[in-house]
Amino acid sequence: MRTHSLEKRCSRRAGGVSVEAALLTPLLITLLFGIIEFGFVFKDLLVIHQAAREGARLAAVGATTTEINDRILGSAPTLTIDDLTATLEHRTYYGGVWSAWGPLGDISAYENDALPNAQIRVTLTYLHPLACGPFFSRFVGEPGDTTVNLNTAMVMCREH
Repeated sequence: MRTHSLEKRCSRRAGGVSVEAALLTPLLITLLFGIIEFGFVFKDLLVIHQAAREGARLAAVGATTTEINDRILGSAPTLTIDDLTATLEHRTYYGGVWSAWGPLGDISAYENDALPNAQIRVTLTYLHPLACGPFFSRFVGEPGDTTVNLNTAMVMCREH
């Protein structure tokens, strides 16, 4: 009789453990995939920060826009190139006022058209594909999206 009561108690505990596991497993899996997704987004954000920095540095020493764009793409080898957009701009300081940002161009085959001491801004936008699809999109964008925009900008002064 005593053995029968002990078996009932053990089977109830086993049932309780199964219920707890059933309730906690989805939460733990969601947390795990959230950490993985955050890691991918953070890695791509660091890559576009570095690519913008490389492009701005090259622009600051007078490189052409083609050289700048090539350096940006070369600095982001893990990104999908078709999803990366670069904008190159410059502005000058004259009479105590900054001009509006304008597109950066080339004055020759060897030099961009930014004047010495002008600010040069490299802006990058990357359409990051979410590894978990639309599951986490409500936390980083619009519900149902499978991508999220990552943006960065780097400003440097044009050297003489």
